[in-house]
Amino acid sequence: MRSDSFTESRGDTEDYVSPFSGLSPFGEAVDHATEQPAAEFDESPFESYSFTESPFGEHSYSEADEQSALATEFLAALHDEEFTEALEQLLDAGAARALADAQQWSMTPSESECRESLQEWIAPLISEWERAVDGFASGLENADLHGLAEQELDELLDSLHTPAALGSEVFENFLGKIVRKVKSVIKQKVRQAIGFVKNPVKGVIGLAKSGLDTIKSGLQTVGKHLIGPLLERLKKIGLSLLKGVVQKLLNPLTRILPAEIRLLVPILAKRLGIGEAADESADEADEGTDESGTAAALSEAFDQQLFAMFTSEETDEAGAEAFDEADSEEPEHNTVAELDDARARLAAQLSTYTGAEEPIAEIEQFVPAVLAIRPLLKLGLKVTGARAKLINLIAQPLAKLIKGMVGPEAARTIARIAGQDPSVLIARAVVGVGFTALGLETAGQEEDTIPGEALASAVEATVTRVLDELPEAAFTDPLQVSAAVQRAFAESAAAYLPDRLLRADLPERETAEEGGFWVMMPRSTGPRYRFRKYTKVFTMPIPRQVARAVRWNDGGTLETYLLDRGVDRWPVQAEIDLYETLPGTLLGHLTRDETLPAAEQPGADEFQPLTAEAAGLLLREPGLGRRRRVGTGPGAYRPVPGQRYFRVRVAKMPGRKARRPRRLTTVRWDPATKRMAVVIKLSERRARGLQARLQRAAPAGQRDLPAVLSALREIFLPRLQYRIARRLLKAAVVTDPAAAAKLAGELTAATSTGLATYLAQRGAQVAAAVADPADGVTLTVTFTGVAPDSAQIPAPEVVATPGLT
Repeated sequence: MRSDSFTESRGDTEDYVSPFSGLSPFGEAVDHATEQPAAEFDESPFESYSFTESPFGEHSYSEADEQSALATEFLAALHDEEFTEALEQLLDAGAARALADAQQWSMTPSESECRESLQEWIAPLISEWERAVDGFASGLENADLHGLAEQELDELLDSLHTPAALGSEVFENFLGKIVRKVKSVIKQKVRQAIGFVKNPVKGVIGLAKSGLDTIKSGLQTVGKHLIGPLLERLKKIGLSLLKGVVQKLLNPLTRILPAEIRLLVPILAKRLGIGEAADESADEADEGTDESGTAAALSEAFDQQLFAMFTSEETDEAGAEAFDEADSEEPEHNTVAELDDARARLAAQLSTYTGAEEPIAEIEQFVPAVLAIRPLLKLGLKVTGARAKLINLIAQPLAKLIKGMVGPEAARTIARIAGQDPSVLIARAVVGVGFTALGLETAGQEEDTIPGEALASAVEATVTRVLDELPEAAFTDPLQVSAAVQRAFAESAAAYLPDRLLRADLPERETAEEGGFWVMMPRSTGPRYRFRKYTKVFTMPIPRQVARAVRWNDGGTLETYLLDRGVDRWPVQAEIDLYETLPGTLLGHLTRDETLPAAEQPGADEFQPLTAEAAGLLLREPGLGRRRRVGTGPGAYRPVPGQRYFRVRVAKMPGRKARRPRRLTTVRWDPATKRMAVVIKLSERRARGLQARLQRAAPAGQRDLPAVLSALREIFLPRLQYRIARRLLKAAVVTDPAAAAKLAGELTAATSTGLATYLAQRGAQVAAAVADPADGVTLTVTFTGVAPDSAQIPAPEVVATPGLT
């Protein structure tokens, strides 16, 4: 039995309520109660923390306490938010490079041609990585590491690496962060060896067998017999990571870990007595990865390989071989490319369909391509046998809903409404770009693709929303699936079809005024589209108060971004472009927007999540925003399919973009010394502003220290307690969220106090750092000896250094 709430009976035929106005045979609209969107809760310091992020659970293990503690310490020492961000930046640069190359071809380049181009692009970074590791190996080969203090070992390692001039800020930043991990691994291995000598029974998880005899006889040759082989393995793992970057750019849904490591990681975890976590980790590693977390997942996989190397008990030869990439593995299907092809096929079918019945078969052929990009869901449906039934249950009502919108006549209607609506034109007087830039006025076959693509986008979004909304238990329930399809299609049609096709009273309409619609881009690479762009560009003034209220993903606001870019008068007149991601989108793809002036080269960090709050403040159209569907940790703003972004364009921006920190505040943790560092990065503009306030100016001759401290507090206070609490939990310094919040609050307060003391006593150091030619200044507040039950927080040490280190 079906509910009348969603259908109207006409004999034995069901008619679904259509969102269209006068263009489909579904009769009058039925009023429905408007369901309010779920409230977006304020951030908790623990909302994105999950113990499943590492292979270690919360339980205690009597037989493996020592091993588990050492391994947890190793992983905590490796964890580096800035490494993940550098990897994300590398992926974005590669995505922009790959798309730029594709735009130069008259036809879609083959995968081998794309791979060759990307390998040429990343070759200098690979060469410099190998040189850096070889430098450590030769420098440590005959070094006597016995009795070296922590600081002495740090100084030795620093002396063995000379930063390379690669001519690419992205490459140099990534190399610096991965070399920092190399140093951490070396220190961990040396510390492990020293622990073995002091207590052979409890000191190690599992040193390489070939090195045990050497270590028993002393540490004088540890560099040659232990560090050397370890660095050779580490070099292979780093090369595997860089190959993984290329593979991710070619096929975003490829598995991250090589086959050998996917098997090794859960075994190692089980050896430590963590069976449940190992099973879960094995399932996740074997069945696929979360496409939305490309950089974070690559970073985590890299750490897992280092962990596997650290605990390996194989011989050097076998160990090195185990970590070499499995080139003989069969290449995996490129599900993103398959979805591109399926989407283009459906668009053509819906544009030319002339059948009297609903296009059920066409939609049934398309749905599996959407399911394929969700590997875990695909597996569950296959196991339960619900896949075929789900496809049919989605296709039937969806075909009824779009019946009146398919075929040549409907396609001409959509094209006519879109093409004649001046409010949706991309009008840029400076370059004269209009609908032609989106392919809407081009001749031949291209002009017929836009209407079909719009319908295909609505169908794809409907399927995705149904899969997101319904629990798996409801996938075989016709009524629940039908209800979900109707609701999802109303929302999808409102997003992807011109407003004039929609009922005026449709509550799902995204804009109160006449809006635009989303077109797949870049047009030159179709059907390999990488994002959608909204056809309407919003031109409006942005008051300073609004800019201050719009959050930026570096931890600051739109106000700080615009000030750093040279804005000095308010309100600022701006154009705001809107973008939406597809499966496989990276932010670097958005930088290749064909509708922008040729001389304009935006960076990936200029694209910010279009939340309902940001859309309401900037556009006065909150319905265009999307709730953030990702966490708030590093890589929090990485794209997920259907996520929306905005970019603010302001006239008379400086030609040279000043370097800005990708994150204003970072927390670093060294488990060996229980040292926590709070790193605050100041852009050149902000640093010079603080310097002016630190100078003794006439007539009062007093430094404005309160204003300087207030400016610094505005940077770090909003997020610092959250970041510290999450870091303490991840490093297992404390396991209780409430205790982590309390300790984090005390450390945050101590950071403010330490900065106040530093400014009063040694403010001249900040001025000296600002005077340095390097862009920006980094303030580091370090607490040594942090303990979970500290009755007193250790006094911080504050240092100002030139540049954004």
